[in-house]
Amino acid sequence: MDKKYFSELLNKYLKHEASEEECDLLIKHYNLFESEPDIFDNMSQNQKADIRNEIENKIWDEILDDEISPKNVSSSNHRMWINFISFAAVLLIILSTGFYFFRNEPVKQTNVISRQIDIKENRLIQLPDGSNVILRPGAKLNYPSSFDGLALREVYLDGQAYFDIKHNSLKQFIIHTGKLKTIVLGTAFEINAWSDDSSIQVTVSRGKVRVEDQNNRTIGIITPNQQITYDKTSKNVVQKVVNAPEYMEWKEQDLLLSDVTVAEAAMLLESRYKVEIIISDDSIRSKRFTTIVRKGETLDQILKSMSEFNDAVYQYDVGKAVITLDSK
Repeated sequence: MDKKYFSELLNKYLKHEASEEECDLLIKHYNLFESEPDIFDNMSQNQKADIRNEIENKIWDEILDDEISPKNVSSSNHRMWINFISFAAVLLIILSTGFYFFRNEPVKQTNVISRQIDIKENRLIQLPDGSNVILRPGAKLNYPSSFDGLALREVYLDGQAYFDIKHNSLKQFIIHTGKLKTIVLGTAFEINAWSDDSSIQVTVSRGKVRVEDQNNRTIGIITPNQQITYDKTSKNVVQKVVNAPEYMEWKEQDLLLSDVTVAEAAMLLESRYKVEIIISDDSIRSKRFTTIVRKGETLDQILKSMSEFNDAVYQYDVGKAVITLDSK
C-alpha cells in the first residue's frame, strides 16, 4: 500500500466513511507507516487521540461483547475473530512504540475502562495521581497507568462521569471529550459527554474549570453551581447557574468498588458520608477487595462489610465523625 492511498483511507476512517473492508485494510497496514509521521501532520491532537481511542475501544468492546474463544468460532464468526486479532496487534504496536504517531512522549501503558453492558452500578476509579472518578454505567475512560514524566495529566471520556481531582499546581488535569476539553487544577465536577448525544455538558460543584474547543479557544470558565452546555452541531454555548447537586444525584446510586484498596474505599466513604477515616495499620491500607455500596446502605453496614473482607476492625466516634480502621 502506498502512502497516498493510506492517507486517503485514514481520512475516510476519521470521517466514519470507510467500508468494513477499507477499515480492515487500514488496520492491517497501520504499522507499516511508523517512519512516515508526515502523514499525521494535518491531524489535530483530538483527531490523533480519537483514532487511537477508537482502535483501543474496538478491542475492548470485542472482548466484552463477544466472549468468543478460537476453539468455538463458527465459520460465520471467523472473520470477526480475525478482525479482533488484527486490532489487538495494532494496539500492541502502538503501545510498544510509545504512540509515535500521536505524541512525542515516553512509552506509557494505557488503562481503558470500557463500556460494560452487564454492569448496572456506577464504578469508582482511582487515577494514578490519587484523583477519584465515578463512572456511570456504559461510560468509557482512557487514562495512563502513570502521570510521571508527563507534562499534563490527560484522560479521555465517552459518557458521564464525576471527577474529584487532586490539586497539582504544576500539572494541569485535562479531560478530552470529543471536540471539547475541560482543564482543571484541582476541583470536583461532572461531565456528561456521550459520543452519540448532541451536546456536551460540564457542571462544577467545587473549584473552577475552563472549557476549550478543539482549536484551544476558551468557550467558558465556570465555578461552583455553574454549567456549560455545548451543542456539537451548531457549536452554540449556553452557560448558566444551576443547583449542581441535582445534576449529580446519579453518583449516589449503587456503586461498584472493583479491585480497590482499603485506602481508596476510605477516600470514597469520607467524601460520601462527610467523615474522617484513619487507617492506623499500614498493612491493611493496600489490601484489595471488591464490593457494591448500595444506595441507602448505612455507613456502619458498609464499614462492617469492608472490615470483614479485609480482616479488620473499626471504631466509629459519631460525635467527632472519625472512624479508625485497624487489623484484627
